Amino acid sequence: MNKTLIALAIAAALPVAAQADATISGTLTSKYKNTGAIDTDARLSVASSEVLANGMTATAAFVILADHDDDTENQGTATLTGDFGALTVGEIDADGAFQAGDVGGAVSDTTESTDGTTSTVFGIHYAGSVAGLTVAVQVNANTGATGSAATTAATANGAAANYAKKTDTTKTKGTQMSATYEVNGLSLGYAYASADATNANNANTGHDGVHEGQTAVGAAYAFGDLVVSVGKQNLKDTDPSPDALVSATYTMAIDAVTIKAQVDNTPSGDYQVNMSYALSDALSFSSEIDKGKTTTLVATYTAGNMTATVARQDDDTTDASISLDYGNADLTIGRVGARAGDASVGRDDDEAEYSHVTYKVAF
Repeated sequence: MNKTLIALAIAAALPVAAQADATISGTLTSKYKNTGAIDTDARLSVASSEVLANGMTATAAFVILADHDDDTENQGTATLTGDFGALTVGEIDADGAFQAGDVGGAVSDTTESTDGTTSTVFGIHYAGSVAGLTVAVQVNANTGATGSAATTAATANGAAANYAKKTDTTKTKGTQMSATYEVNGLSLGYAYASADATNANNANTGHDGVHEGQTAVGAAYAFGDLVVSVGKQNLKDTDPSPDALVSATYTMAIDAVTIKAQVDNTPSGDYQVNMSYALSDALSFSSEIDKGKTTTLVATYTAGNMTATVARQDDDTTDASISLDYGNADLTIGRVGARAGDASVGRDDDEAEYSHVTYKVAF
């Protein structure tokens, strides 16, 4: 047989990977007061995904420019998914594997700061499921909270003697694992963390999340619209561990009204009620009431490519914004209330009551 024909036959028999498409996106945000600009942040990132010849999917995303505050420039993540599950290397959720097993909600999400909602570190994360059983495991690298620099003994809370001890809150190196099992509305879970999820998080600074080595066990059962859960956190270095958390959540939807009520036994019988009402396709309202009668009210109006939002916060300040959707670009103009300058949420006083303009584009 002709060698050319043989080569063509072999090539036709081999699976061919799809061409990867890359998305470049950027964000520019400027904050200003009547005294002038107080901060300008820029971010540029690239993301790509490709289906490999063996059927698995490879994705990659990295940031090549970011504002100096979040310290995420030159960072990225690579993920491989398939029948075996998902393997992620790079910048990962600091407590992702642990939270996956905390079905009772005994431990709150780890945050990097008092005004942050997420926490990331460099590491490796794996998750996979089979026949109702889901497992997750990850290793957090020995870096700063943002993955920017390795910790040395000389910088371990100001004393080399603290290095690698439970008093050393600058280290993030650790292992997490979890397992959950679901059957007929019942979820059972176990979670383990060998150390702090992030060095920016510890009980002394009041940040939420995994403060030290610990385990958590829990169960949740759904009775239709009612979900009841119980979770217990067991700390490795602190004695005593917190009491078990028992929680009940009920969700009810009647036409355009949705009500979600939650109550638990700590602290001293906490409760929260969330309500949303869609007055029309364009106008909707939502409200949150917590114990102590602290209330948040949000009104959202949508017309074409414009979305306007006004939020009355529980500290009696008001935020407002208008966003315009131009397809692959978004423009947001808004005003943030005085609460942003409160030290308890980690913002400088000169950022109180500021206006902002944000432009996002992807192509």
